[in-house]
Amino acid sequence: MGGEKMTTLLLSIITIACVVLVIVLIYVLLEVRVATRKLEQFISTSESSLRPTLDELPETIRSIRYIAENIATVTDDVKTLSGSVRTVGKNIQLTSGYIEEIASSSSVQISGLRAGIRAGLYALVNNVLTKHKK
Repeated sequence: MGGEKMTTLLLSIITIACVVLVIVLIYVLLEVRVATRKLEQFISTSESSLRPTLDELPETIRSIRYIAENIATVTDDVKTLSGSVRTVGKNIQLTSGYIEEIASSSSVQISGLRAGIRAGLYALVNNVLTKHKK
């Protein structure tokens, strides 16, 4: 009889454990069901709010490509402009050098011309004065 009580006690404990396990599983399944509904709601809300953004995305990508192409064009234009400015700078340096050469040779020529005019006037005045003395 002692063995029978022990078996009954063990079966009772196993039965209670199974009932508790079933209750816990039912609670967990209900929680999973609630979480699943909330997740479906979140996905639906996210999809609704993302749809306009996703619809605008192709246009935004086209705009970004257009801007990138224009940046490349502007960069090429700036390179061309800087090359032109560099060429203008070199031309200004050459012109400045030519002007300096012309100015220095002109001042020498002007000095020579001035000396020649002085000598000519001096000779003319001397010639006129010597004719008046005779």
